[in-house]
Amino acid sequence: MLSRHAEDLYWLGRYVERAEDTARMLDVTFHHLLESPPAVEATAWRELIEILYLDQVFEGTLDRPTVSGYLVTDTNNPGSILSSVARARDNARGLRDRISTELWEAINVFYLELAAADLTLGVEQRAYALLGDIKSRCQLINGVAAQTMPRDEGYRFIVLGLMLERAEMTCRLLAIRYARLVNTGERMGFHAWVSVLKSVSAYEAYLKSHDASLDPTRVLEFLLLDPAFPRSVLYCLRQVEQQLERLTADGLQTDVGRAIGRVRARAEYCDVSSIAGEGLDSFLEELQTEIYQVADQVDLYFFRSGADLQLHTVQSV
Repeated sequence: MLSRHAEDLYWLGRYVERAEDTARMLDVTFHHLLESPPAVEATAWRELIEILYLDQVFEGTLDRPTVSGYLVTDTNNPGSILSSVARARDNARGLRDRISTELWEAINVFYLELAAADLTLGVEQRAYALLGDIKSRCQLINGVAAQTMPRDEGYRFIVLGLMLERAEMTCRLLAIRYARLVNTGERMGFHAWVSVLKSVSAYEAYLKSHDASLDPTRVLEFLLLDPAFPRSVLYCLRQVEQQLERLTADGLQTDVGRAIGRVRARAEYCDVSSIAGEGLDSFLEELQTEIYQVADQVDLYFFRSGADLQLHTVQSV
């Protein structure tokens, strides 16, 4: 497979996952603010921007119209939902011989529907329905890929990108939310823990494992270490390691193989009860850094001379 095709497939997986994560977290923030006092609104929007890696580039008022517009429709924001879906579609269009027709149609129809819709009005008047549709479309794309593509290199690069993006986002969510607790001494109530779990579609899965006890340590352990939940950090890292083992000629005896082995072992063998509290902040920061290093090594090993994130922005929609 050509390097540029592999890179486009990898980023296809990342962009679709990024659009779904953004829609879910925006939806959860909307609902969380319905049950919160007005004084916390700016803090909630600031946290969301930080979780989505956009705090260094966002310029605007921290309120619902500004932030939601920036995250859904703003094509100058490479992390917006419309930008992510547009870039995924651009990648898919150049890979017609590498992906199934069903997958191309699912991505293309999704983009055309978004481009034709009045997304600003949709966010203002029916945000729940719009964001639910976006999440469902992203899940449909992943399902179509899983059901129509052979388990060859192309499919493995899609899964590799998707799982790395998901691992980064879950870890980032925990780091931002727990950093606030550590630095301010604030205690999160029931609704806040529900929001954390729903931000990664983990609420029902958590309840099945732990009943209705929203213990902070258990929530952290579940989102970091649960081996069966597909959005836990450990599950994602194991999937990344599995795909890399099959994609690299030397298995995991490479820089990228060693990088994923280190971070997977760090997550797998950590003792959550011993780091919960002040030690958690630094642990999550180190874990994030090592996940970023895996992504950097993937770029260096498989693609050009190391991809710059700015190369994966939408120039025009």
